[in-house]
Amino acid sequence: MKRIFFTILHKLRLTRLAAWCNRKRVIILCYHGVTERLNRHPNDPAGLHIRADRFEAQLNYLRRHYQVISLAKFLEARRTNAPLPNHSVVLTFDDGYRNFLTGALPRLAEREMPASVFLITDRIPDESQSNHAWSELDDETFLSWDEVRELHQHGVEFGSHTCSHRKLSQIAASDAEHELRISQQKICGHLSQTVMPLAFPYGAYSDAVVAMARELPYTCALTTDAGTNGPSTDLFLLRRNLIGDNDNEALFAARVSGLTALFQKAIKKNRSTN
Repeated sequence: MKRIFFTILHKLRLTRLAAWCNRKRVIILCYHGVTERLNRHPNDPAGLHIRADRFEAQLNYLRRHYQVISLAKFLEARRTNAPLPNHSVVLTFDDGYRNFLTGALPRLAEREMPASVFLITDRIPDESQSNHAWSELDDETFLSWDEVRELHQHGVEFGSHTCSHRKLSQIAASDAEHELRISQQKICGHLSQTVMPLAFPYGAYSDAVVAMARELPYTCALTTDAGTNGPSTDLFLLRRNLIGDNDNEALFAARVSGLTALFQKAIKKNRSTN
């Protein structure tokens, strides 16, 4: 039903209208992986790993209608109050699956589109694979430290997705602080940098967790709360729109325009008043 609804809106060009209304605001998209499989993996019922042909179609749509910028450029513009291009979009990838290297990166590089990857440090293997061609294992394994360093040297931005990917809002404060601090230290140690962005695992956060992130050397924190980001959006509560394998062009267009977030807020408000 949702796909039919947004397909109708797309054909009526209402998604393009929504995109125009949000042209001064920044849209951040949240991916997880890109797979060469023809059919979805049985261990991925939610479709977090997008099939390559669908991912390519989404990138081509962005190239036609949007300006893909890096997260670092967005943050620098916020820091200096500098203008950004209309219809700016930031691409992020959570978890650090190896299929970012073998599935996503070649397609991003072909279109000269930057991306940021958020690493779960406990899952990073020490040894690298020699083959950079996609394999089925890449959908279930993670980038090695050598691969992270290589990608970083070629312009990929990395951030923390904590050590173990636990919901920070549901664990003891001392454990949450450990997750934030140790993951940041490990990544900085391997990449010789002092600060980095953070993505909350599962998008889960609390006031206490956000306060911890502000105190540590993080530049920002990303949620999975759908929506757009303007000049006054809290940098430690940045909104992101989840993209999955179920998203056809119409639904993808609605997400990147900010239209789905608008409908979600309307539905939530209606439920709260009834």
